[in-house]
Amino acid sequence: MELQIVPGDWGLPTTDPQCLTVITYCKMCGFDLPQAVVDGTWNGRRVPVLTLADSGEYLETPQNIINLLISRDSIQLDEHLSERDKSETTALTSMLTDTLYTAMLCALWLDEDNYQSVSMPLYKRMYKFPFNHYKAYEMYRYVQCLVQARYSLDDNADIDTILKKVYDSSKRCLQILANKLGDKQYLLGDIPSQLDAFAFAHLALIGSCPAKSKLKDDMAKLVNLNDYTVRIHKKFFPKLFRNYSPSVTEEHWLMSETKRHQLASLTAFIGLVGVFIWYRAGSRLHINNRALEGR
Repeated sequence: MELQIVPGDWGLPTTDPQCLTVITYCKMCGFDLPQAVVDGTWNGRRVPVLTLADSGEYLETPQNIINLLISRDSIQLDEHLSERDKSETTALTSMLTDTLYTAMLCALWLDEDNYQSVSMPLYKRMYKFPFNHYKAYEMYRYVQCLVQARYSLDDNADIDTILKKVYDSSKRCLQILANKLGDKQYLLGDIPSQLDAFAFAHLALIGSCPAKSKLKDDMAKLVNLNDYTVRIHKKFFPKLFRNYSPSVTEEHWLMSETKRHQLASLTAFIGLVGVFIWYRAGSRLHINNRALEGR
């Protein structure tokens, strides 16, 4: 078997969330899946592609590839999950691949600044001329059609209306994930699951991609999600971590925590000083009143 993926950048082994999902799943399982980076020519397939050496057949989409790994090689992450957890995994995975993936595509392809500064240079490095221009235009049209179909928008909808709908949905999705994670190591407990492979692939790319968007800003506010991506990145991709630039690093979070504790201490001190001054003023007033009564 061989997994065909797009090249890596931004401190990650690939810049495609679907490719990264499969790679992360295999890393979490401890399974060494042979990989090949696309050679710069267009073969008519959408990556990731898993080619079967014995038959020459191929599979696309992360879920199909993972299902094959489970059935053929018993590469299983979810054996410890209850039926309820498995149902929740299906629901949250669908939310991730629909809502967050769509928001990521919009940020990269429908925002003109990001298109010129991030997406087009990425495709120029990824594919040879003239395939790079063709694939970029094809992706742009794909994202347009995807958003219009998913959010029931007409062809005349302006970009601001489109992005508002998309980012409102992605913000809710991020908050659901943050609430689900809480202070746990992984989304479903202390052991990684298939859901974590999907979640990390999307969250890590949102945090590390240089494209500016409300999606990135919304994620930066959810510190536990940023810590979660940093932990997984350090554990499963340690050699690439030094080049990884998440929205909020652990060091930044520690600094923020220190500032919060300092502010809380200062507030408490000011409160105590205020109580002391009030008490002293009240005591003096009481003494003066008694002195006046004595006269």
